[in-house]
Amino acid sequence: MISISMNGAIGFSILSACILFLIYPAFSQEVVHSIHENYSLDNCTLQVVDIDSQAAKVWMLILAGQEPSLSIVLGINETLICGRLTMMVKRFYAGESADIVCLKINRTSISG
Repeated sequence: MISISMNGAIGFSILSACILFLIYPAFSQEVVHSIHENYSLDNCTLQVVDIDSQAAKVWMLILAGQEPSLSIVLGINETLICGRLTMMVKRFYAGESADIVCLKINRTSISG
């Protein structure tokens, strides 16, 4: 058995955060990709087709299960939703041999 001692508002805040996490589990992470790299979760795959750091645009191919693939071009702070997966373009980096893009990936899991 785990025993947790809580004091006042701090304890209540921690308890509230734990309850919210159990009811509405989610995760968020930032990933950096170059051309032709994939990110897969559940039945959704995001593939980086091309990156133009000068124009601050990324060309993505979205594959979701048996659905036809979707091609989309996104800029900074633009989002894409695929099932429980939400992706936002955060920033671009210009490299000597290739450009890379930083994506913020959020996943929510709602049960019920």
